[in-house]
Amino acid sequence: MQNIALAALSNTLRGLRDEITVAKLTKRTRQCTIATVATAVAIYVSHWLRLEQIWWPAICAFSLTGLEVKASLRQGTQQIAGTLCGTTLGWLLSQYVAGGIGPFVLCVIGLSSGGLYLATSRAASYMWILSTVLAIFMIASVRAHPATNPADLVVALSVGALTGTIAYWLVCLAADMLVRIFGGKTRAGDAAASAPSASTQATLGRLRHTVAGAVTLSVLAYLAFRYPLEGFAQAMTTALVTLLVPLDASGAWSPYAVALRMCHRLLGCLIGSVFVIALVPLTAGNMHLCVVALCVLVWLSCHFRFGDLNVSYAGTQFGAVVILAFVHDQAWLSDDVHAAYGRLLGVTAGIVVLTVVLAVVGRTFRGWPLSRSERGFGTRGE
Repeated sequence: MQNIALAALSNTLRGLRDEITVAKLTKRTRQCTIATVATAVAIYVSHWLRLEQIWWPAICAFSLTGLEVKASLRQGTQQIAGTLCGTTLGWLLSQYVAGGIGPFVLCVIGLSSGGLYLATSRAASYMWILSTVLAIFMIASVRAHPATNPADLVVALSVGALTGTIAYWLVCLAADMLVRIFGGKTRAGDAAASAPSASTQATLGRLRHTVAGAVTLSVLAYLAFRYPLEGFAQAMTTALVTLLVPLDASGAWSPYAVALRMCHRLLGCLIGSVFVIALVPLTAGNMHLCVVALCVLVWLSCHFRFGDLNVSYAGTQFGAVVILAFVHDQAWLSDDVHAAYGRLLGVTAGIVVLTVVLAVVGRTFRGWPLSRSERGFGTRGE
């Protein structure tokens, strides 16, 4: 596991270095501009409609960036459905599990196990994992803030998902129309990521995958109940999202892909927090400067997000931290970095616990006979 983590870190740092070139900056200008405009439109429309939880429409618009119109329609629909289903489920469950540690932990374990299984074995995986993440987020948030009205939060997040998704669709359609009118070239994806070396191609089965998620979330759920801090909701989100990596047709997944995702999530949040903290003295609470800072940093994050697999998820996390730091609830825009601190704390906690659990689960399962789905792949050295 240590060798896999070091390989993931090395490839990530090399990927970050390779992306900083004038040629790539120029090549991705249009894609980054569309992403930035879509995020800004989602924020302004949400403010104009007097929505609460404005950070969620911005996140929803940002999450679709880089997708073509057809792909964004499919994923955007899953995003809206996943938000509605996940928040509603979390609201209903929070009424019964928030009072006792046993029901709270068992509920989180059940949600995480079911969500990981459905997301990795069924169609519409984005909808399943988003539903799971938001359901757990709702339960943890209600536990951390008992005064929160879950019903209002369900409405705010669901309407926000609809607003942010539609904002991206409209911007994307407008950009494509301009391209056709002026005869520009369609977007072309960057080269595929380099294949990992042989030492990072070990695979594990879906059973190990689900066990790792369930054990990790049980530990974090216990900590979240005992210490109801804002960061633990993000910690549980980290554990689920980093385990959501592509499985092959036989149900095998790569520990290297999980390690790479963990590395990206931590580095992306760390770098995003550093940039936000550096810009706080410059914005000085000025709303217009906050907008400029937000757009510049989202544009920069999208440049890395549109890179290869060795760096793209780090760009996604960078952008998420920037949005959460500058875009809040009813205050609209702010230079308060408390959200970035909380997210980084939660991400770190989730990655630490997940790393320990993966190491233990890997050793525990090492002597088990291979499942039918794994025999064709083996479980070469973790």
